[in-house]
Amino acid sequence: MKLLSIGNVVSAGLRIYRDNFKKYFKLAFFGYLWIFVPIYGWAKYSAMTGLISRLAFREVSEQPETVRDAQRHIKPKMWDFLVAGILVSLIIFGALIAYSIIFGIIGAIVSVITAQNSIISILFAILAVFFFIFAFIWLISRLFLVELPLAVEENVTAVGTISRSWQLTKSSVGRIQLIVFLAFLISLPIGIAVQILSAILQLVIGSGLENASGFAGIGVLLYLFLIVVSGALMIPFWQSIKAVVYYDLRVRREGMGMDLRK
Repeated sequence: MKLLSIGNVVSAGLRIYRDNFKKYFKLAFFGYLWIFVPIYGWAKYSAMTGLISRLAFREVSEQPETVRDAQRHIKPKMWDFLVAGILVSLIIFGALIAYSIIFGIIGAIVSVITAQNSIISILFAILAVFFFIFAFIWLISRLFLVELPLAVEENVTAVGTISRSWQLTKSSVGRIQLIVFLAFLISLPIGIAVQILSAILQLVIGSGLENASGFAGIGVLLYLFLIVVSGALMIPFWQSIKAVVYYDLRVRREGMGMDLRK
């Protein structure tokens, strides 16, 4: 197993996505439908992302696994995937609150000190925005692989999978962001097409509501269908990219061999 360049990571993720498109799309489509069912459905959806991640990881590590075999590993951890997702959301939310408080206090002090100098206040505001963007990107990068350890490794809890992602992504934020940027460029055409169709459907829905016609209901159904289809297209792609990143970082940090830690 050789080390992968940034381009190789994206290419490998794209190849896995392409070669397993029908299988992954079907899993993602039916898994995404569960998102409309509170709590239990969210857990099923979270487990689906983990299932695709595991299948993709097995592909890149040249130990392919059937969906049925992968489900035997994923199903008992369904609630762990949901808890991990909730914890990640709380971490991000807590970071946003801490940022708002800290920069709110600093901003108030700066505004008092520089009451007669608007240029300094503007520079501080610009600095605050850039720091927020950098800090947010850094945090998201450190949590980028949360699903993978839980999906692939044994004896990993919802808390432990966050710790594993934090450990594996250490000193790799720049690399991860370059990979994400390249993957984003590849997925951009699909995103643009979805946005155009979404805008058209919103116009249909708005027109239907104004004219009290049945087009509004049809438009809503089509809009929900578009959400599910776009999610089913994009989730496997990003989970494949994450799986390759996870594989690559484990090779780099742990010298992972053919005897994979389960």
